[in-house]
Amino acid sequence: MHVLSRDEARQRSHAIDLSTMKVNLDVRGGDSQDNTEFVVTSTFTLTSHADSTFVDIAGQVTRLSVNGEAREITQNDECLALSGLPVDTECTVEVQARCPYSHSGEGLHRYIDPEDGRVYLYTQFEPQDAHRAWPCFDQPDLKAEWSFIVDAPEHWVVASNGAELHTEPIENGTRHVFARTRLLSSYITAVVAGDWAVIDGGTWSGGANDGQKIDVPLRLMCRSSLAQAIDSNDILSVTRAGLDFYHQHYGITYPWGKYDQIFVPEYNLGAMENPGCVTFNDSYLSRDTPTFAQRQRRANTILHEMCHMWFGDLVTPRWWDDLWLKESFAENQGALAASRATVYTGERATFAAGRKIWAYEQDLMPTTHPIIADIPDVGAAKTNFDGITYAKGASVLNQLVATVGEEAFFEATRIYFQRHAFGSTSFQDLVDCLQEATGKDLSHWVSTWLTTSGPSKLVPHFDISRIGSVTNFQITDESESDTTRPHRFDVTTWAMKRDQLQMTHRFELTMEGRSQEVDPAGLLSQPAGITDMDLLVVNDGDLTYAVTYLDDRSASNALAFISACPDLMTRCVVWGALFNGVRDCRLNPSDFALAAFRHAENEVDETLADRLLELGRITLGTYVPKEQRAAIATTVGRLALRLSREHATDRSRAWLKTLFFTYPMTDDPAISQTVESYANTLTSEIVWTARTVIAASGSIGRDRIEAWLATSPTGEAKTASERAIAALPYEEEREASWSKLFVDGIANDTLSAILDGFAASSWQGSSFIDRGLGSLEYFWNTHSIALSIRYIKGLLSLPVYADSPESVEDHIDRVNRWLGEHENAAWPLRRLLIEHVDYASRAINVQRTWM
Repeated sequence: MHVLSRDEARQRSHAIDLSTMKVNLDVRGGDSQDNTEFVVTSTFTLTSHADSTFVDIAGQVTRLSVNGEAREITQNDECLALSGLPVDTECTVEVQARCPYSHSGEGLHRYIDPEDGRVYLYTQFEPQDAHRAWPCFDQPDLKAEWSFIVDAPEHWVVASNGAELHTEPIENGTRHVFARTRLLSSYITAVVAGDWAVIDGGTWSGGANDGQKIDVPLRLMCRSSLAQAIDSNDILSVTRAGLDFYHQHYGITYPWGKYDQIFVPEYNLGAMENPGCVTFNDSYLSRDTPTFAQRQRRANTILHEMCHMWFGDLVTPRWWDDLWLKESFAENQGALAASRATVYTGERATFAAGRKIWAYEQDLMPTTHPIIADIPDVGAAKTNFDGITYAKGASVLNQLVATVGEEAFFEATRIYFQRHAFGSTSFQDLVDCLQEATGKDLSHWVSTWLTTSGPSKLVPHFDISRIGSVTNFQITDESESDTTRPHRFDVTTWAMKRDQLQMTHRFELTMEGRSQEVDPAGLLSQPAGITDMDLLVVNDGDLTYAVTYLDDRSASNALAFISACPDLMTRCVVWGALFNGVRDCRLNPSDFALAAFRHAENEVDETLADRLLELGRITLGTYVPKEQRAAIATTVGRLALRLSREHATDRSRAWLKTLFFTYPMTDDPAISQTVESYANTLTSEIVWTARTVIAASGSIGRDRIEAWLATSPTGEAKTASERAIAALPYEEEREASWSKLFVDGIANDTLSAILDGFAASSWQGSSFIDRGLGSLEYFWNTHSIALSIRYIKGLLSLPVYADSPESVEDHIDRVNRWLGEHENAAWPLRRLLIEHVDYASRAINVQRTWM
């Protein structure tokens, strides 16, 4: 397959002025599984400054014409040659093709719901998969006004970016005609079609300070079988609040007409910002009543995608080097909007104990890169949707706001949108707007924060005298980088008083060099000053991006008493610092895991409590030495057993998940019997988690799993059953599941479920890693990048044990040998393996430190 390069895109952009795109899509046969292809025709209106260029199309071209004149078809490797074009004269190019329905979540994906047989289609294109669905110039800076005509089965609902103008009956179906859009990049065009359930959300009315007032029709859509789970009141409340917030701050009225939000199955991402037709992973819906933590995560995603209507859709990165221009901003603004404009006021704080940890882990790997990355081609772009582009970028934007001030930041965004609306930009365009709004030269800030890699590492140092005074109190940057970044951040001290942590001092610091004095006034240098410092928190408020740790005294007190701190942001920052200590071999992982589980019982913020249980499970399953896990799992399992019965529904489900997690690690009969009972009696979606761990133990067989599935054959249950069957520790079942991975047309979620099952299994024989590595290049070259990424990550997701030579061989030695023997393999493929070796090596190092 052709991988579009930055140089090719730049040359084509200089050669072509694209005006309009008209797409005629015929999916009338899409409701039959026997029909594997669809017909599509794209009509381009363009002016070419050269007599030749190429169109991107992955399907088989069947007709080509220029200004109505038929042309010879020369198609090679997803490129259709256009030659003999009139130069500097507007012309019309028409391309017809037959394209396959996708099962990988890229292009035009088709899903048949096993629960009721209904069929659903949706598109997903970022960064460069629009040409899997229709012929186009598939790069972000070649924008056009798009119009869609979709022929579909008569009973189907169809949506696209523009409003539906009218429908008309045609042979074997209905034609849906949509309004022409404003200028759009190909990767955010969209069509969804099928038996969707539709909820009319009314309209949002309002506008920005640009003088416009508009009415925005709101709709929600999902599979018919999930219609009762759509939780429309909360979703629409968040949507309206987001539109209020962004119009208040961005200065440009929403330009895309309607606002549809569609929850789709077998989705590779959390969501996608197609203007007017936003798609979401339907895992954001729950057949159970969603917990507060689930609703808060969904609110963040809704507001993240809404931010893209401006950052990314209205103004688009010229090339994928500047992916951060949209993703970092949406990550940052989504959390801010949730915390300022909705009931989910803790979202900005919980970022510090959640997504930011992802940023640090990515940034500490040998594959780290600057926020402004070097992306030579689309292949590199597809693996750069990572913790640096999203979470590090968002965190660095917090530091930018702390540096220039919030009002100046929003004034810069308003200038940026007004100046570049419907265009494409590079990072310098935004920097120019920031400098104009602030009156400051930001070149040093940009060069140190955006063009360098790796995290800063801010470490406190101080002396304690015999009379308890604290002197020589400094923060030093102990990162290995030669780059010194400017930081603005707060340091706080806390004392335990009357069973509560109370803040004693807040120091607001500006750090320009490698060290910074904290307490120039000597507030802590008085006798017994240390009694004001039971807890020392660096970067309280989470204003900057830097790995921080707790000193030994603070760590000990935090593990014991952090729930007694009244400030949610402080608690989140502390938990993030404690986890940094675990990952970097400074804190005993067993102590952390037990503390995380115990504090989750009393944590008042539902989302942080949920995150603590997740961090506890990660630590117990990754960093705690294997011989210590059974005792901890028994303690935690008994706690989860009790709390899953005592807590209200929200917390109960989180504790159930933890209970099921401990099942393979403990022989405690109360835990085992309860989990086995729940596998037969729970009606919650989480029941399949219990069934999978039981299957993985070998105490049941395939027939039991199939009997469970027969009682509730939903789409989610079907996928979960594939996971449970793959987890069975029987060679025959494992081989059958392994063979499924290579069946043409395997669905993305099915592939991941099977590999997850292998990772969960108690199978004691050889793993599939050696065989998987042997087929790696074949899989990479014959499948899409999205499926290949799932394959690699799933293949290598087996538990890592430092005391097992076989585990070390699988995760380190075999992979390193493959890398040594395949030095010329595609960089995105090598990158995934290099990152896995780093992750496994870190886990092994932590385990060996505390064995």
